[in-house]
Amino acid sequence: MSDARYLRVLTFTALGPDSAVDAVLRSHVLPRLLEEPAVIDAWQGRRGSTDGNHVLASTWSESPSSLLAGPLDRSLLCDSHLGSLGGTEIVGEEELEVAIHDRFDRSEPARVLRVFHGVTRAGELADYIEEARAGMIADARINDGLVSFVLGHDRGDAFVSVSTWTGWAAIEAATGGDTRHPFATRNSRRLATYGVSHLELLPEAPVGRSASFESRLEPAG
Repeated sequence: MSDARYLRVLTFTALGPDSAVDAVLRSHVLPRLLEEPAVIDAWQGRRGSTDGNHVLASTWSESPSSLLAGPLDRSLLCDSHLGSLGGTEIVGEEELEVAIHDRFDRSEPARVLRVFHGVTRAGELADYIEEARAGMIADARINDGLVSFVLGHDRGDAFVSVSTWTGWAAIEAATGGDTRHPFATRNSRRLATYGVSHLELLPEAPVGRSASFESRLEPAG
């Protein structure tokens, strides 16, 4: 099982050329972040060229804010490697307590990052989390497109889930959405509001420590 206790989600705009920025994120930012002993997973996705088009999500075994130099993910996005390309603008920063964290061995790599922001109806977060956990396990057994899933919350009614998938067809099977209705979710009865973002994962980038924890399920067959 995972020992992740915190989920961080940074939303940012990269001001340099996409290909050059991707190269730095792949060769410097993600490997350096994963060298931090407290970091378990890290995923970086982007969509188009709009403001806030990048997301860097990571799970931690201890509070990133407790580090003497501050959260490493933020400093890596502000260092000279990206600065020489025009820099980045961080437009959102979230740090939440992890309630669910799992990943699954698959024959195909993850290609899509799904970031789900939600607020439950008052007092229903705990029930939502248990339903999300059961749904994740059920999906993972029958849908070999789910590669990883993490859900963090703010101790109130707000939460963020970050999941990775081999492709859009796997997300459709799990959520009931499609390309015309991409923001669908099958677990909405406890939600007051929600929003979903889908991003392309940075190809061939490292995502986690292989020894962090073992997958509990074999790929669906």
